[in-house]
Amino acid sequence: MRSSITPSLIALAAALAAAPSAAMAQDQGPPAQDQAQSGFALDEIMVTAQRRETGLQDTSVAVAAVTGENLENDNIQSYEDLARSVASLSFTALTPLDNEYNIRGITNTRLDSPSADQSIGIFIDNVYVGRSGLLNTDFFDIERVEVIRGPQGVLLGRNVVGGAISVITREPEFEPGGAIRVGYGNYSSKFISGHWTGPITDTLATRLSVQYRDRDGYNEDILHGRDLDDLKSAQFRGQLLWESDQSDARARLVFDYMNDESNGFHSVGLDDPNLPGQGPWSATRALIDSVREGGLDLREGLPEHPTYKGDLDPTSQGLEREAFGVTLGIDVPVANNNATLSSITGYRDGEAHNIYSQTGLGPDSPFGVANPLTFEFPVNEKEAIVQFSQELRLTSSLGDSPFDWIAGVYFQHDDVKKYDKFWVENLLGLPTLNGESHWDNKANTTSYAAFGQVGYTFNDMFRIVGGLRYSHDKKEGTVTGTAVETGDKFNPDDPVAATPLAATFLEGESFTADYDDSWSELTPQITAEITPTEDLFLYLTYSRGYKGGGFEDDPANAIAAQTSYDPETVNNFEAGAKWDFFDGRARLNLAGFFMEYKDLQVTQTDDGCLCNITDNAADAEILGFEGEFQLQATENLFLFGAVTVLDTEYLEFIDSNGLDASGNKLQRTPEYQYNIGAELTLDAGQWRDALTARVTYAHQGELFWSPENIQKEEAYGLLNANLTLSPPDQPWGVSVWGRNLTDEFHRVNVIPFLGDEMSRLGAPRTYGVELSYQF
Repeated sequence: MRSSITPSLIALAAALAAAPSAAMAQDQGPPAQDQAQSGFALDEIMVTAQRRETGLQDTSVAVAAVTGENLENDNIQSYEDLARSVASLSFTALTPLDNEYNIRGITNTRLDSPSADQSIGIFIDNVYVGRSGLLNTDFFDIERVEVIRGPQGVLLGRNVVGGAISVITREPEFEPGGAIRVGYGNYSSKFISGHWTGPITDTLATRLSVQYRDRDGYNEDILHGRDLDDLKSAQFRGQLLWESDQSDARARLVFDYMNDESNGFHSVGLDDPNLPGQGPWSATRALIDSVREGGLDLREGLPEHPTYKGDLDPTSQGLEREAFGVTLGIDVPVANNNATLSSITGYRDGEAHNIYSQTGLGPDSPFGVANPLTFEFPVNEKEAIVQFSQELRLTSSLGDSPFDWIAGVYFQHDDVKKYDKFWVENLLGLPTLNGESHWDNKANTTSYAAFGQVGYTFNDMFRIVGGLRYSHDKKEGTVTGTAVETGDKFNPDDPVAATPLAATFLEGESFTADYDDSWSELTPQITAEITPTEDLFLYLTYSRGYKGGGFEDDPANAIAAQTSYDPETVNNFEAGAKWDFFDGRARLNLAGFFMEYKDLQVTQTDDGCLCNITDNAADAEILGFEGEFQLQATENLFLFGAVTVLDTEYLEFIDSNGLDASGNKLQRTPEYQYNIGAELTLDAGQWRDALTARVTYAHQGELFWSPENIQKEEAYGLLNANLTLSPPDQPWGVSVWGRNLTDEFHRVNVIPFLGDEMSRLGAPRTYGVELSYQF
């Protein structure tokens, strides 16, 4: 990749000017009819990506907006599902607590440490959520989801270096009403979701929303006769909305609760094609396959349950999560209605307990066969978090003045407690790969910021916007590492502590270390907006993003515990356009960008210590292009598609083991992605426009799983479909749906271990039927 940006930006700007298009603003839903134009023009969604309500096609940010209606139509119930629907967003995950969102090549990779930060910010009703795997809920009763691409260092703030996912839930309404949806599918999937809303008084309304999901597992633990990757999930949200009858003042109080559990996930060792025949787990699976009646399917595993020191019985693999949150948003007009003072207060509290096998197979095989190098290494992690945030924001009204502005302050405090148990056993007595080690890690993060943005409109064609944010983060904590037990049942006399604790610790010995560090950063942004015609909008942007530093999760000793990794920063140069044409029935959206990263944080699993290590890659560059097209071809046929192409490179990166990844592509980033879809609405007997068929196909290109660029995922695509009967004059509807209809094999995580690719498998073909009723 070129290290000089000037030629790239000139070419990019010229291309965008020659082919009017969009800042990758995306609405994948069928438009409402607009009789004032062609009879079925595309409708536009209002978004709040810039902290004030603007039309999606008039917003100088690369943002995709997926409506709640389309979340339901496409059976999108999670962030993983969402990633198949939006360009430039991809998803991988080690565990349900380690969701890895990737926007434009920047990934939240294994957010384990209690002091770690996200690269992709997650917001729920404008409140930043610091631990995405623990605190986020399923999508239910949602107004829309905005996927905001590129660093948003001024208005959204810290830890939005790659972009943000902003979930906006549906508000209470003063008109009484409600709806209920129930469904059933394969894997004994059961689903119920509903809401009720209505007035309490003339100025106070409420809304209650619930969702419950229960299904069997996609995979099986044949050692213990249990499903894996199953799910039982309950969600609740209660709201109050007050609106003054004297002014535009309003207040919204939201309480949400989630509780889910499962038997944990399936991990399977597949033979690494780069080192064929060398992996002990794939070799053991091949032996079991040869002697077991019926063989051994890829979706079957034999994870061992660890017996911790002092316990009489093994501890089963599984996941339990429980969390709740409270949000209070207040808007009050001030200065004779020339500005609005907004207060957003957020409190979140959650706990999780996760036990999983990293290898899915150990030396205790009931079939009497095992490769001597096969070892078992389950991870037991408990996490608890309390987060409080407060934002005060003053926003000017859009009146006759050519100036508009936003100013505000922000405060956040996180208390995160994490307790990890590592338990290892092996046949050969390999040092550090037997025994039991624990880490008790408690971290506090305090962040505050002040920000401001000013826009000036010169005329109907030209506007310029500039902003600046000052951020300060302080992180401190205490971690204790303990060699609880050395040796295992095969090698009880081994004196070496289990990895990644340093081998110098004998049984019963420990270390305790206090750590702290702080960082500050200025993140500016400047944007030029050009509107040559009523249907064409262009912009050029420079922005800077910042993500705080942190400390390791399970350090080997006190020195490692007190050694921080640095913050990462990014300079983003972007050009985009938005163009509606064909009498408002067609929309062509393009965006191009070039990002320069300094000290990019890269987390990967080190197969020397079998632990996660975060390094700072000295520099990295990303050059990318996004495009989207929508067409209301006829009154009944809607077509849409999107594409992303990325060229990524670590300019200079030698990790802590001395491995040189300089010149390689960024890990876990597809070279390209595209999705296409069609929606056809037909009459059903006497019911006009009652039958809707919707088909989508999402494809992603090859990606490398680690910075070394050795193990990779080949390109694959997923086909989804939905058929809905919903008569316009009836309160009921029925749908049949299917996801991954071709049953495409794919993986959502791979970690290379000693010649094997330890893999977590994506969901197989799923399908079901759903009934809905509105009242």
